[in-house]
Amino acid sequence: MKRFDDKRFQGLLDTDRFGRKLVHLSTTASTNAYSEAILDDAGPLELETIDGTLILSDEQTGGRGRFNRQWLSPPGGLWFSLIFKTGLSRNKMSPITLIIAYSAAKTLMKEYDISVCIKWPNDLYSKDRKFGGILSEEKRAGSHHYMIIGMGLNIEIKNRFIEGLDNKAVNLQELTTKTVGPEKLLAGTLNRFEKSYLHYLHTGDFKSIFKKIEKILKV
Repeated sequence: MKRFDDKRFQGLLDTDRFGRKLVHLSTTASTNAYSEAILDDAGPLELETIDGTLILSDEQTGGRGRFNRQWLSPPGGLWFSLIFKTGLSRNKMSPITLIIAYSAAKTLMKEYDISVCIKWPNDLYSKDRKFGGILSEEKRAGSHHYMIIGMGLNIEIKNRFIEGLDNKAVNLQELTTKTVGPEKLLAGTLNRFEKSYLHYLHTGDFKSIFKKIEKILKV
């Protein structure tokens, strides 16, 4: 897989906020940890400019999932975190993970004809093989609450297996005859996510979104 093309990605993006500011790293321990550090170090004026920032890394050396489980993140995958300010109360934040999971799933189904299911609450599968995961975290900075949503997607990793996980992971490129472009996949995911998230934020209506999600949801 070629290095992520920032200009191509920006050209495919159709959002107002999400992803408009991109920080592209060659390597980092964790894009979520990097995002937390940005919020910790920001002053009041800087916090306003961070909203919607996307942190992308070609690889992660300390990628993590829920409960601090190891997440292999070598070159060949899509590893990113989105930072955004939210006015949602804590008890209304949990659906956000499902909303972005569905946004990625919808992009893969529509653009690449890949069969996708969401394994509650935060994993992405094709049939019984995992290709992606999400780690959502909430952080208070200044007088606002921020969400950090990290996602990892295996696109074309050469050595994706670790001991005990053989035949349980899969690359997206193995599931389609089309070329899975990371720029198109990420832009499509963020385009759909921002639209659905804003609908949920302004209306509080998750039921209409969940009706679509539950069709591919596995508990």
